[in-house]
Amino acid sequence: MAIFGNLNHMSLGDLLPLLSVQDGALEIFNLEQHPRVTLYFTGGLLQCLYVGGRAAEPLQARSIVGRLVAARRGSFEFAPGARMRRCPQPLGWPLDQLLLATVTVQDEIQGLERSLPHPDTIFALTAERAPEDARLSDFWQRAAALLRRGASARELARRLGMPLEHARYYLLKLRQLELLAPVRARGGQERRASAAARLLGSLRRRFFGDRQAWNH
Repeated sequence: MAIFGNLNHMSLGDLLPLLSVQDGALEIFNLEQHPRVTLYFTGGLLQCLYVGGRAAEPLQARSIVGRLVAARRGSFEFAPGARMRRCPQPLGWPLDQLLLATVTVQDEIQGLERSLPHPDTIFALTAERAPEDARLSDFWQRAAALLRRGASARELARRLGMPLEHARYYLLKLRQLELLAPVRARGGQERRASAAARLLGSLRRRFFGDRQAWNH
């Protein structure tokens, strides 16, 4: 049977258990600052996710599911029996495991908020082995080329099409596995710090000359 409604009345987290016994397509639209998303289900698995008419690769699909689970604005409609469009990289994710992993990541991000790296700190790989965790492995495979030369969470989020807090979370996890290490903050921060130091020095010279007035 067709299912439709609003995310403020029924979240995606509530929908997924219902759809685990259904085959078809779930359309989610009227999202806040996000294009239409279509999810295809067969046999209790999420087989493919389309965003804005294009199939999402695994890392992007995980991030989008995370956004949708947290979304409270938007509309949805489930079309039972809808045939899946051509999917270049089928996902094959069990819905119960997907929901658990998504909620776990969101809870960890909230709990680790103070430990997440600064968005502009640059990280570089220190090892060339992919992590065993599938979530981290998806990120590592997409981000490895950028991290070999050094990249920040802000750049990775922009280049890989994922939320900034997810990029910061993945960098923290890879650092804990000793697969990468921070290199430095972005040059912009360093330049701002240098400019502030020059301004402070100028003010000191203007008001105190060469005397170190604070010693008198």
